[in-house]
Amino acid sequence: MKTRIKELRSEKNLTQESLAKHLGINQAMVSKLENESTTPDAMLLIRLSHFFHVSTDYILYLSEQRLSADSLLADNLHLLKKYQHLISLYQRMTPKQQGACYTFVRSILDGGETSEPQVS
Repeated sequence: MKTRIKELRSEKNLTQESLAKHLGINQAMVSKLENESTTPDAMLLIRLSHFFHVSTDYILYLSEQRLSADSLLADNLHLLKKYQHLISLYQRMTPKQQGACYTFVRSILDGGETSEPQVS
């Protein structure tokens, strides 16, 4: 069965040996998987999916989408919680602290240039 394991490994600049170490298998198994002389069992396929942050269908050429809808939703929910936390921290700041925070963030985004905060 054809897989994208070699392609995904190459994207991360990993050797077969280093990928094997991450997955808890030996280098010979990675070689066999990449040369299509064996197919990954379900548990290995799941570990590959988690390691490369892609869907199992993508690894097996069953889909061109790297992530499943469930994975995208989980990632978005994680980011939403992080954004909500940052907003709550910002709301607890005084107006002066908010201005300093805005100036700091803008300076990071502008490559070090500082500008006055926009008041709304």
